[in-house]
Amino acid sequence: MKKNTKGIVISITDFIGFVNKSGGSKMTKVKQLKSRDMYHPSKDFYKLLREEIVELHQKGNQVKFLEHLLDRLTDIKKRNNYPVVIEGYKKFIGRKKIIWFEPPSKHWLIGDLDVKINPELGLRFGTKAVVIKLYLSADKITKDKVMQILSLMESELRSEVDEEVVFGILDVKTGKLFENANKDVSYLPLLEGEARSFEIIWKGIN
Repeated sequence: MKKNTKGIVISITDFIGFVNKSGGSKMTKVKQLKSRDMYHPSKDFYKLLREEIVELHQKGNQVKFLEHLLDRLTDIKKRNNYPVVIEGYKKFIGRKKIIWFEPPSKHWLIGDLDVKINPELGLRFGTKAVVIKLYLSADKITKDKVMQILSLMESELRSEVDEEVVFGILDVKTGKLFENANKDVSYLPLLEGEARSFEIIWKGIN
């Protein structure tokens, strides 16, 4: 978590985590984020896997390229969890012929809150071009979470891509891709209200 001169900076994952809390658990979530140490790569559990997935497509490698990552892991938790996620990603890829393109990223600013919107992948396959946010959270993905994230991506990133591009979220463990084919931004008013609530709570606690 980071607080700088530009305001309160959090990831889209952290923000959506807050949105889906209720009652007092919202305040608990903000306290947790505010007291959390500054980001460090060593504490980012899936950082290595995300980087390998990006490199896989940037270099045009086969999906089995990811399996070599397992041989390099020394962390027992990663050795236990990464194989399931890799299998889910392989399921998503299947026999698709993938062409990489650079995904856009942006900061969503509401008051003093700065939410980083940073999808990891831009992939062309078949007749589709999809900008994809990888969902790797241990929390179960829900329709609300999907539409919250997709509404933000559609609202903030649409101007950065061609009209044909669709925004999507990939539940990596299951290999299921959720697409915003209708360019829906219906959750945006809710998210704007939640952002202002987050800022008020942040500033009101020690």
